[in-house]
Amino acid sequence: MFFRSFLVASLLAGAPQARLQNPPPPPAPPGPPALPPSQGRGAQADPVAGNWRGTLTSAPGVDSPIIITIAKRNDTYFGSTSGMTATAEIPLKTIAVTGTRVTIEAASESRLGDVTLTGDLTVEGASMKGAGTLGVGGQHFDVAFALQRRPRAEVIQPQVEQKIDYFAGRWTFEYLGAEYPPLSAGSRTGAVTFTRTGASTFVTGKLDGEVAGKAYSESLAIGLDPETNMLVFQERHANGTELVSIGNWRSPIGITFVTSPVQANGKLYQLRRFIHVTSPVAFEMTEEFSIDGGPYRRLGNAHFTKKP
Repeated sequence: MFFRSFLVASLLAGAPQARLQNPPPPPAPPGPPALPPSQGRGAQADPVAGNWRGTLTSAPGVDSPIIITIAKRNDTYFGSTSGMTATAEIPLKTIAVTGTRVTIEAASESRLGDVTLTGDLTVEGASMKGAGTLGVGGQHFDVAFALQRRPRAEVIQPQVEQKIDYFAGRWTFEYLGAEYPPLSAGSRTGAVTFTRTGASTFVTGKLDGEVAGKAYSESLAIGLDPETNMLVFQERHANGTELVSIGNWRSPIGITFVTSPVQANGKLYQLRRFIHVTSPVAFEMTEEFSIDGGPYRRLGNAHFTKKP
């Protein structure tokens, strides 16, 4: 992960001994895929939508390359950044646009711990600048963005159509995470098959899996409002726990869920999920949990693959 070198260089630059001269920043990774045709030439009238490339500079003056891509569908902005890993795009967890002001948040994982990036940016013509914070594990650094709009020729992320049929079919999965009753049984593998309920916008499914060498099963249901792209996700775990989640699928590259609170052991638990839609036949899922309204902490992550 290229932010590893960013972190090490920042620590060196802030050390009391004589500072080392910063080496030239590494070349930017290959540009992420480009905007859909609808976001192409016609989108230049939008001051924010586009592909932005430049540098992320820490307070000691360490530069790292970064790419931020912002697209717009109807009235909703979504986007991604290649600034979190050297090999893949990470969807922006949140993005808010007010005129030419843009606020963003992204999150990923690394061997050094969770990586977070926030920014408060302003667009001025073909430039976008601003300040933010980079977090790596328990370390946090003030950073400055200096970006330029750059044209590109391909498509940003696979444009998966937001329909309930996306989920219909058989999926296999691998989940890596903590055992945390009543929310999670821990690391597990298995498969789930979703079947559409008649002509409705609901699918129902049964999950069969294995955890710690023992078989388990769950029942699931997903519903989609095609007008608002809001989802409801209902699941009943093997231990009897029932979770109901409300999801937001306004961005075609990501879905956010928050479950209803669950009472157990005298405490109130709540689960938050983010689904990164990587292709028509695959998605990644990250889970976080909160206790008694406290801050969310990482619980686990899973990879789902759709079978023919």
